[in-house]
Amino acid sequence: MEISLRKVIQEDWDFILKLRNENEFKKYFQNQKYIEKNEHYNYLKKQKENPNFFNWIICENSNDVGYVRILNNDVSIMVESSHHGKGVGTNAIKLVEIEAKKLGVSYLVGKMMIFNKKSEKIFVNNGFELKMYWYEKQLSSQNKI
Repeated sequence: MEISLRKVIQEDWDFILKLRNENEFKKYFQNQKYIEKNEHYNYLKKQKENPNFFNWIICENSNDVGYVRILNNDVSIMVESSHHGKGVGTNAIKLVEIEAKKLGVSYLVGKMMIFNKKSEKIFVNNGFELKMYWYEKQLSSQNKI
């Protein structure tokens, strides 16, 4: 198995959207709603201008199997479920670290939902350390004082 990264091009945007909207991944995002194509395209167009945004397609033996991005030092990764447990994510993060250094990124953060054990394993296997817990509370706008 050979894992490689290639820069995202516009023709990859549908593949990324497909991954992002799969129930397997959607539950791990803070925003868990279904993302419409025009919303996704507008987001990626905007991010192309962001100097703190970098993204790649993860390839296994030249087949597209996932997506990884850095946004403001935060690494997010999605690997097709048929490729889970094969080391794809762990190897992809190693490659992202190499690319990040070339880009002048000096540190990376892996933020994830507390129950996302697959991502936690990928980051721990790549030497990421738990630095803090983050608690949130959703307040209803109807409960105004």
